[in-house]
Amino acid sequence: MTFDAPALILSSATAAIGLFAAAQLGLRRDWRTAPATALAMFLLLSGLSGIDLLLDRTGIYAAHPWTTGILWALSLFQGPSILAYVLAMTGEPERWTLGRVWRIAWPAGVAALLASPFFLLPAPTRLAVYSGAGVGTDVLAGVLQLVFVALFLGVTLGYLAAALMVLSQHVRRVRDLFSNLENRTLSWLRALVLLMLTAWAWGAVKSVLAIGANASWLDVAAAAVELGWTAAIGLFGLSQKPIYSQETETPNVLPPAEKYARSALPEARQVEIATRLEQAMRAEHLYRDPLLSLSALAGRVAITPNHLSQTLNDHLGQSFFDYVNRWRVEEAVGRIKASDEPILAIAYDVGFNSRSTFNAAVKKHAGQPPSAFRP
Repeated sequence: MTFDAPALILSSATAAIGLFAAAQLGLRRDWRTAPATALAMFLLLSGLSGIDLLLDRTGIYAAHPWTTGILWALSLFQGPSILAYVLAMTGEPERWTLGRVWRIAWPAGVAALLASPFFLLPAPTRLAVYSGAGVGTDVLAGVLQLVFVALFLGVTLGYLAAALMVLSQHVRRVRDLFSNLENRTLSWLRALVLLMLTAWAWGAVKSVLAIGANASWLDVAAAAVELGWTAAIGLFGLSQKPIYSQETETPNVLPPAEKYARSALPEARQVEIATRLEQAMRAEHLYRDPLLSLSALAGRVAITPNHLSQTLNDHLGQSFFDYVNRWRVEEAVGRIKASDEPILAIAYDVGFNSRSTFNAAVKKHAGQPPSAFRP
């Protein structure tokens, strides 16, 4: 059997990187934590996906038909594993239980069950379905190929869409909990999930419309994209620090939106809290703490995080992140105008953690870049 060398090389690299990164996670001390196990599972499945193409293109499946489709069935769980990683990174730190795994993975499990009759088909039909060879002459193979492609893409795209929704909610959540967002918004993960969603959506269109059925460069491009997201998720995932911890903040500090709406503070109480908050910020410069969180600030002004958040959002119309950074920008701009201190030194002194965040905050709250305020 002939095979496309570039696609084979790229798939080999995907397999090597995915399996290596999964092994690295398995050797870490925190391998039993929810994010580590979910990420390791996704990387393992990505590595097996690369091996799947190798077995197909090198004739292993043709020589041993009983193996055909096993790794494809496992690929149905790539979607649940990436959603599980997103949920673990954006939620309360905890380990997996069978109940949590079932709630996430059951749609993929049902899809795998629906695909199971494939393994009862005659070997020639299974090979025709899996590789696409002979689909034009075998009606059953052609129908089954479309069914299995639709099954995989439908399940996987649903999981990726759910992951994007969770990540969007997460961004809003961290803005209400933290004054600095570096390494907390998971922007790299949003970009990669969006890439995967786009690539697999294109795969769905290509399969339905039979676009480029004989164009080997499309296989090479698909293999390259899969290699890219596997390597990126492995690299960033291994270095990503936890978003929440018991020492800093947890996502359950604030109640769910429906409970939040039912416990609205009277306007007079919000005015009182806002006044007390402004006095404390002005007198004690609490915003200068780069690690300042909603809970920490609430403790300093002797109110609950829930009441503080409601006052900020309902009375002042700002997230916690924007409120604290407005104070930082106000002091920074005043010092830039009145002194010759290095601008970056001022940024760090008032509580910012990076030049880019400082520049963006000054432009947002003061309307101009920091250098524009230097006499």
